[in-house]
This record gives sequence, C-alpha cells and structure tokens, in this order.
Amino acid sequence: MKDMKLTCMRTIIKTLGLILLTLLIGGCTSFTIPPQTENQTTNNQRRADTSVMQKGTKVDDLELSGSTTLEAKTKINDWAKDKLEETRVLLYNETEIPITLNDLGIEVDHQKTIEEIESNPGTPVPSVIKANSSNINQKLEEKLKKFIRPAKDASYKIEKDKFIVNPAESSWKADINKLMSDIQKFPLIDVPKRITIPMVEVPASVTTEAIQALAFDTIIGEYTTKFSVKEINRSSNLMAAAKAIDRKVLRPGEIFSFNDTVGPRAPETGYKDAYVIVNGEYVQGTGGGICQVSSTLYNAVLLSNLAIIERFPHAVTVSYVPLGQDATVNYPNLDFKFKNDTSNILYIRTELKPGSLTLQIWGKKSDKSVRMERQVEKEMDNKTEERLDPNMAAGRIVQEQAGSKGMIVNTWKVIRDGAGNEAKQFLSRDVYAPANRILRVGSRGVPKM
Repeated sequence: MKDMKLTCMRTIIKTLGLILLTLLIGGCTSFTIPPQTENQTTNNQRRADTSVMQKGTKVDDLELSGSTTLEAKTKINDWAKDKLEETRVLLYNETEIPITLNDLGIEVDHQKTIEEIESNPGTPVPSVIKANSSNINQKLEEKLKKFIRPAKDASYKIEKDKFIVNPAESSWKADINKLMSDIQKFPLIDVPKRITIPMVEVPASVTTEAIQALAFDTIIGEYTTKFSVKEINRSSNLMAAAKAIDRKVLRPGEIFSFNDTVGPRAPETGYKDAYVIVNGEYVQGTGGGICQVSSTLYNAVLLSNLAIIERFPHAVTVSYVPLGQDATVNYPNLDFKFKNDTSNILYIRTELKPGSLTLQIWGKKSDKSVRMERQVEKEMDNKTEERLDPNMAAGRIVQEQAGSKGMIVNTWKVIRDGAGNEAKQFLSRDVYAPANRILRVGSRGVPKM
C-alpha cells in the first residue's frame, strides 16, 4: 500500500515537471498581438472623424475651430467648390482668356490638406491643390490652338544669280505642363487672378543654318564653245536647248538628266531640221545642234569635278570641243547625266551671245582645280567618196563633207588641291570612226554608161 502511494506521487511529480518544461520552452517565450478586426479599424476611424479640432485651426481663410474631422472635410469641400468656380484670366500672346480653375482640372487634395491640419493642430495651414490632368491638357491645347503662330521653315530664293536665305521662324506654344505645375505651388486662396501662360519655343523643321549650308557662292565650272550664226536652224535648236537648262537647280544627291530637262526634240516642241550625224555622215535631222549644248555642259561639269553618271561620245569627231570631251545625246536613247555629289545646291546658267555658248555651274568655292589631259592612241585615215550629181554641170566638183580621220583617244581628269597635290582620274577611252570626205561631181549631159 505504501509502495503504491509512492508510485503515484512519483507519477504526479513527473507529469507536473513535463507541463512546467513545456511552458518554459514553448508557451512562455513569445507573445503575439492578435490583428485588429475590421470592426476595430472602423471604430478607430469613427473616433478620428469625431475628434474635435483645436481652436485656431484654419485652412486658408476657412475657419475650422471646433469642427470634427468629418465636418471639416465637408466644409473644405463646399468652400473649395465655390473657389474653384471663380473666374481667372489666362494671358496668352497678349490675349485674355477667361477660365475657371475647375475648367483647368484643379481641385483640392483633401487627404493632404487634412494631414496638414493633423500635423499642425490649432494653427492656420494652407490648402493643398492638385491637377486632375485627365483630358485637361488636350482640352486646353485645343482652346489655345487658334492663338498659336505656326513655325515657318527656312527657305531660299535665287535673285540675280544670288542665293538668298529666308530665315526660319520658331513657333511659341503654351507649356501646359509648366502652367499646371506653377498653379499647384499656390494654396487655393492665393492662386493669382491673372495667370501668364508659360511659353515654350518650337523650332522650325528646316533651320536657317540648314539652308545656309546649301548656299552656292561662286562659279565652280565654266566652258564656252563657238557656233556659226549663219546656220539659222542649228542656232535656233542650240538656243532652245540652252534656255531649257538655264537656271536649273540641283539639290545634293540629285541627278541631272539632259533628256529629261530638255525634253523631246520634235517639230511640235519647236525644234527644226539641221545637220546631225547618222552613220558617220552629216544629214538633215530634227534637233541638229543640241549635242553642242550637251558637250559644252559636259566640259563645265568636268571642270566642276562632279560625278558623271552617263555619257556617250559621238560616232565621229566634232570640231567644237577637244577629242574625248564631247557628249552626244539622242532622245530618248542616249542621255547625258551627272550627279550633284556635293553638300550644297548647284545652279546652272547658260549665256548666249552671237556665235558663242557659255555654260556655268555655280556651287560652293573649294581649293580644288581641274584640268584635262588626253592621249591619241591611234589615228585612222578616212577615204574620199565621189557622188555623181546630174543637177550639176559636168566637170564641176563641190565638197559636200570635209571628212575627218578616225581616232582612239584616252582622256584623264587631273585634280589639284590647295596644297599642290594632284590626282589623275581616268575618264574614258573613246573610239571615233573615220568620216569620209564626200565630193559631189557634176554629171549633167554626161552619157550614162
């Protein structure tokens, strides 16, 4: 019996020891505060809304002493509503534009204003305003659009062979973002009655500097050829083609096409019959004389050191330019083309005097100069051809075509820079066929064999 009691006592002691150990290890080492319930949060908010503001509490000129927070919110809202409907005047380009702050999307930031009151109990605090920018910027810009002077791009004109720059003009538009930012710096009561709209410059798309960079200032290539004024039709064709290319303007990167500029050579376009070269022989054809214009231009282009895109030599030699420096054209098959590979505008002038044609290319002055060199690789003799003419008296002989030797000619362009260094550029190897000497021999009265 005694042993049983002793065993029970030991068991009770062990159990109590385990309970105590559990409390020490797990149950007593930490304490967790249960989270507030939704009801508790709501109660806290109610207490805050019903707390009474101290004497001296004001927002701008609005007295809030003795008001609860909830009452203050209502008072601020009603007070702000009237203030926001007051008319302000926006000053824009000397124009007065009436508008309300409400129209500008200005409103009181109630949360921040209440926070200011709570942080400074019993003292006057400024209202905090904010901009409700949704659609306001677009509406205001639309309202001011009619007052905006658009930017004016720079341009140029050419008068008396002078490049004249018309300067760019910037536009000034309302800086809406800065306007709204400036207004928000004020308490509501202090927003000025007249507000000058800040302006921001909008540069023109094409600047004055960009146009000035295109300007030409001097003749960079010039060439003159002679022609006979006695050949009336040929002179007329030559002058018509020369006038067609006169005052032509080429922008940087643009390609000049002689055929596109001069157009078709036909009686309907004013061109007349004159001598042209066909199969090595001079015969009457519409537009004779035009090749002298294209060849004169070709030489002016060479001296201007411009890129040649397309050029063809004549079938036989011509007398008005040196060998290897001619450029034949035939609409629409054979063309003369060159490219404005400079960074400025090129301007072509033609000058016609009795018996003289001058082509000038205006551009920007550089320190480079150009001269031409040629080498006759081979000469080929021509033949004399006699043609009987029954309309001429027997024994009479008239030279119809002087003829010319055939030639193979190599041509180079030599470019010299300001330091005296020279670079030699091969241009072409041209083959000119012999042109026969043609004699008309009178055969009138001579019996036919």
